[in-house]
Amino acid sequence: MTRVKYYINFFCCAGFSVNLVLTKIKLEIIIECLKFRVKDNYILCLSVSHNSSAALMKNGGIVVAVQEERFERVKNYYGYPKKSIDYCLKKANITGSDLSACAYTTTGTPGLEVKSKRTVNFNVEDWHDYYGDKYFSQKFNGDLNKVLEYKKYLRDHIKFNEAVEYFDFDYLKDDKYLINQELDVEHFRVEQARLLSQHLNINPLNVGFLDHHTCHAYYAYFGSPFRGEPCVILTVDGWGDGRNQTVWKVTNDTPELIAESASNDLGRIYKMATLLLAMKPGEHEFKVMGLAPYAKDEHVERAMSLIKEICTVEGMRIVSKNRPSNLYDYLVKGWRSSRFDNIAGAVQLYTEQILQQLVRNIVKETGISKIVISGGISMNIKVNKILSELKEVESLYVCASGGDESLSIGGCYYLQEKNCNEKNKPLSTMYLGFDVEDEISKLSVDKYRGDFDVTQGVSNLDVSRLLERGDIIGVVRGKAEFGARALGNRSIIANPSSPSTVRRINKAIKNRDFWMPFALSILEEASNEFILNPKKISSPFMTIGFDTVESNYSSIEAGTHPYDQSVRPQFVNKKASPEWHSLLTEFYKLTGIPALLNTSLNLHGEPIVNSIEDAIRTFSLSGLDHLLIQDVILLSKKAQAINGKIRLD
Repeated sequence: MTRVKYYINFFCCAGFSVNLVLTKIKLEIIIECLKFRVKDNYILCLSVSHNSSAALMKNGGIVVAVQEERFERVKNYYGYPKKSIDYCLKKANITGSDLSACAYTTTGTPGLEVKSKRTVNFNVEDWHDYYGDKYFSQKFNGDLNKVLEYKKYLRDHIKFNEAVEYFDFDYLKDDKYLINQELDVEHFRVEQARLLSQHLNINPLNVGFLDHHTCHAYYAYFGSPFRGEPCVILTVDGWGDGRNQTVWKVTNDTPELIAESASNDLGRIYKMATLLLAMKPGEHEFKVMGLAPYAKDEHVERAMSLIKEICTVEGMRIVSKNRPSNLYDYLVKGWRSSRFDNIAGAVQLYTEQILQQLVRNIVKETGISKIVISGGISMNIKVNKILSELKEVESLYVCASGGDESLSIGGCYYLQEKNCNEKNKPLSTMYLGFDVEDEISKLSVDKYRGDFDVTQGVSNLDVSRLLERGDIIGVVRGKAEFGARALGNRSIIANPSSPSTVRRINKAIKNRDFWMPFALSILEEASNEFILNPKKISSPFMTIGFDTVESNYSSIEAGTHPYDQSVRPQFVNKKASPEWHSLLTEFYKLTGIPALLNTSLNLHGEPIVNSIEDAIRTFSLSGLDHLLIQDVILLSKKAQAINGKIRLD
């Protein structure tokens, strides 16, 4: 009977009613569905929203986590992560029947949103149509016929029907699902359960649905170093399952929800500012953040006067104050005379001010000064910098990639805590993705000798010598990093002391906007000589901004923001990243610089490379000097093999 109670509670949390559970499920099926394996407890969770992903947990620890964009080669892939699921199961050598539990990590996703894949398929003009005359304006005007017409466009137009689709969206042919979003959400939840159960060959009633912000919170906490200590979790994003901000108090390793809001407009304002600057919402917000430091204070204040009354902070909640009903139209008209950099500066400053007040209130009301953050807005490293510097904050931690891609990891932690006696294990690494170790034995060196000079047995000292002289190297090693940041295993690396390196990388491969900085990987033990960090904040995943030490700035200039000289570092720990730490150490011995410029290995507009094949294609189409695969093969256009050594000429 205990298992029956648990099953009912699980599905109620997932969005099913008690009556539905009791009337449609026989007792013996409930018991059969919930039998846990004696030997190993596996949990699979997946996210089908922006940047879809899957994560697999074994006995309380994440063993694999991958993003579908890496397999599909479509940036920010939106939909069912079939290849990610298959990879997780293959890597663990299990099948669906071995799973103790599996779940989606959002309860209220409309099927039309997944089918149209707005964040992938929309261009800037499409977003203006969506927020403007073709959709939202018609909603505000109450013209339901126009609203339905637009939704039919999202359903029927060829641009929204070109991708391979795993879900069965035939139900959307009935217009009632377009008219009534709640019906769409309910039916799509059934379809999600059907597809996953068919894919895994399990009972569809053993597929759960978890709350979006709960998954954000569990990822933030169990990925932090504060486990076992009192801390507060803050989740902030644009929207997810009816909320866009939550606060959780953690005692005895258990998060407790203490505040929430559905009227926090920070994410929406930032998204619309991105659009008004002719950049793509949901993808280019980081460019707005990078542009913000160039604006002058007096002009920023003028541009911010338009938005400063939209939100306010009440206790531990961000809520609406004087919010215009049509936010898009209000911003379009209000900012038409503001220059691009001032809009960027205004939206960044406003976000910082609101969140500073929120965190101060949280510390005051809870008496806890250790904070962890997740959700889409946690990707704003400038905000994280400001929050980490607050006198009220003892310590701040931001996990890698707090956007929706990490919901799958958070979901695993939540299910493990709720279902099993065994405790969750810390998320100590983000090297959780596709493993080139599985491919390296099949790689034929001779295949590439006609196109490249090939050197085998390359050491970290060899690589450091190439970097010292100014060469730019793509690196592919071991397991891919999960999330948005390259952490040495799928990276482009270069000497950070040469500012001209930035121009060369942009010209060769990245094609980034002129104002955008690259990041820095630096030995944790030597970081204080170059980075101002009086609170000894931990930042192993490039999630927090810092100021730099002026006297040593020239040594790392190429890995910093070109205007304000701030830095987004990866503090490289020997235990967590032994091979990456070893390379940095060799470069340090050679040059006196314990750091390297580090940016992701990908062509402009494409996801980070996954496999060796991806890497070689990227290298072939770029102007990089070398490609290092593991520590065995160097495909090079400049270095030549002489008796197994690299000749530097």
